[in-house]
Amino acid sequence: QVVKSGDKTLTLSGSNIYTGGTTISGGTLVASNVEALGSGDVTDNATLEMNTGGDFANNIGGTGSVVKSGDKTLTLSGSNTYTGGTLISDGTLVASNVEALGTGDVTDNAVLELNTGGDFTNAISGSGQVVKSGDEMLTLSGANSYTGGTTISGGTLVATNVEALGSGDVTDNATLELNTGGTFDNVISGSGQVVKSGDDALTLSGNNSYTGGTLISGGTLVASNVDALGSGDVTDNATLEMNTGGDFDNAISGSGQVVKSGDETLTLSGANSYTGGTTISGGTLVANNVEALGTGDVTNNATLELNTGGDFDNAISGSGQVVKSGDKTLTLSGANSYSGATTISGGTLIATHVNALGTGAIDNRASLLLDASGQFTVTDLTTESGGNTEIGAGSTLQATTLTQKSDSTLTINLNSNTVDPVIHAASQVSLAGTLDITGVGDVLDSDPASTDDLDTFTLIASDKTIAGDFEKLTVAGMDADLADFITVDGRIDDTGKQYELTTALTWYADRDDAVTDAHGTFNLTNADGSFAVNTVLENVDATLDPDSVTGWDGISLIKQGAGTLILNAENTYTGGTTISGGTLVATNVDALGSGDVTDDATLELNTGGTFDNAISGSGQVVKSGDKMLTLSGANSYSGGTLISDGTLVASNVEALGTGDVTNDAVLELNTGGDFDNAISGSGQVVKSGDGTLTLSGSNTYRGGTTISGGTLLASNVEALGTGDVTDNAVLELNTGGDFDNAISGSGQVVKSGDETLTLSGSNTYTGGTLISGGTLVATNVEAL
Repeated sequence: QVVKSGDKTLTLSGSNIYTGGTTISGGTLVASNVEALGSGDVTDNATLEMNTGGDFANNIGGTGSVVKSGDKTLTLSGSNTYTGGTLISDGTLVASNVEALGTGDVTDNAVLELNTGGDFTNAISGSGQVVKSGDEMLTLSGANSYTGGTTISGGTLVATNVEALGSGDVTDNATLELNTGGTFDNVISGSGQVVKSGDDALTLSGNNSYTGGTLISGGTLVASNVDALGSGDVTDNATLEMNTGGDFDNAISGSGQVVKSGDETLTLSGANSYTGGTTISGGTLVANNVEALGTGDVTNNATLELNTGGDFDNAISGSGQVVKSGDKTLTLSGANSYSGATTISGGTLIATHVNALGTGAIDNRASLLLDASGQFTVTDLTTESGGNTEIGAGSTLQATTLTQKSDSTLTINLNSNTVDPVIHAASQVSLAGTLDITGVGDVLDSDPASTDDLDTFTLIASDKTIAGDFEKLTVAGMDADLADFITVDGRIDDTGKQYELTTALTWYADRDDAVTDAHGTFNLTNADGSFAVNTVLENVDATLDPDSVTGWDGISLIKQGAGTLILNAENTYTGGTTISGGTLVATNVDALGSGDVTDDATLELNTGGTFDNAISGSGQVVKSGDKMLTLSGANSYSGGTLISDGTLVASNVEALGTGDVTNDAVLELNTGGDFDNAISGSGQVVKSGDGTLTLSGSNTYRGGTTISGGTLLASNVEALGTGDVTDNAVLELNTGGDFDNAISGSGQVVKSGDETLTLSGSNTYTGGTLISGGTLVATNVEAL
């Protein structure tokens, strides 16, 4: 055994091998060699100074202190019990055992590295740094005051005291677990994760930049700085409280809730998926992503601002207000019960549930659409100047007050389910601005044999006298005076408490004793407007007033203006249809009666069946909708054909007029003859029927060609576009050049004409090849 006594300082520098142990009873024993103290235990009742590097495995007991000096790295690996504390004055002291530093306090003025797991309860002070290394979990539970910062390079460092990591910055490149409450204002950086565990409420107030994400497994994690949670995703399985303002774009998932507190404005911009709901207890929470608030319910006791578009179906309750901002269209579809006001400051807010707008007052400064079957109930509805409030077909409104300010618009959609009154105000109605009526064509003269007077609707009813009046009446966005295809009269009735609308279709004006003479011209001047007619339009020539100044024959229809006219009924008028402007949409194959069509604008056929009316003119024909429509007439229109959906069948080679065809769906040619219209687009061409059809254009369509019957003759090497050919009948190639479309199917290929044609594709057709003229070159062994 070696005993150091006396109050002086003794240095041992040799590589000693004695085994009996070392006792320090006085002064200071300095080991400048890691082997200086042999291999036995050390009883330190004074001061042991280790001015060396390496691994010191001897156990250290006693009442004395241990000092680490020098710039080297020393590892203490023993289970030490000394009680006098540890001083790190230079270099690095590594503890590879949680008991390596005994039970006393640690003064760290250099680097303390803890490469171990377990619970480290020694208090740490000083100007130095603490490093957590290794893959184990280490817990610091002391109220530490060291100032040099903390680095986590491996494993997990758990702080069960808010002061456990001292006052310096934390570099977290592994896992930092905070199982404590209080305010943690140390700045956290690094690539690692932060975990909040335990039941307490912990506040992160630093401007943190860590990137490994945040996990909240228990209690409440309060972020009092918008950057407190770094830049990684947040998994919230307990409570995340945001007591801050700014833009928080970290993605939030998990089963927990999010709480917005404080009086600042916080924006959530991520597509979040957390399910525990959202509580707004103070300030303003702005969602500029429709998924920003996850999937749970929202308890709003302050301000919720929705600056986004899409469908927001989270249920909203509470005493707070809801603000719709931004220029997008947002749909509220939940059964909401919030009692605060609703403000629409930008874009469009659509309510598709009768309770979507809660029970409070509504201040509409932009666009609001009530679009649910049933009654909306609110306190007050005010439409400000420049705003538009629209009542959807089948919707009604019960309000305490209704206020339409100057330059505002109230739009009411009528249909067969319209209930009188559309709006009821128990206290006060104040009118100004514009009343716009849509859907009139859905309810006018639904029975063409009727001889009833004009249709009358009660749009607004008040328990008190209505103040003011609308300054303008429009139909589908057009001035009612210009919409001469209907007669419309809106006015406050004799009681002063109801606003009524009377309407009639001018087509039947003479029969209905309207003040306007009957005529068949639909002039829609608003390019963005549309007018749908469900009424059956039949010949009325027998009932026309002979003194009418319109000169209408009572059997023909004229579409004028840049807007869209939609005919939905099975009409029987016989005098033909003229389209001189805008778009005429037929949603029934009989919508245009039995006469010819002169199309000098756009005819859209959104229907199926056989359309045999002859079509002429300079306009375009559009096939829309997913049905199959057959054009059988010898048509001469020149504006081209667009197939946007479904199947368009031409059973006459002249059915598509003389213009180009843009085919983005299916074009079926069930005819023979020479079809020289150019065909482009992404769609498919089908040749059906028994005849021989010649395609002579230089076509660019990409969807492929199918021959299901007869013969398809290509007199141009580009006639079949760029897609594959499925030949289950006869493909005749009367052309020259290089034909590289792949050919499959059970049909035959015929080479005719005197030119030289090259087949270069790897073809699989099985019906054989006939060369009746010219030269057929195969540059692929599978070409024939």
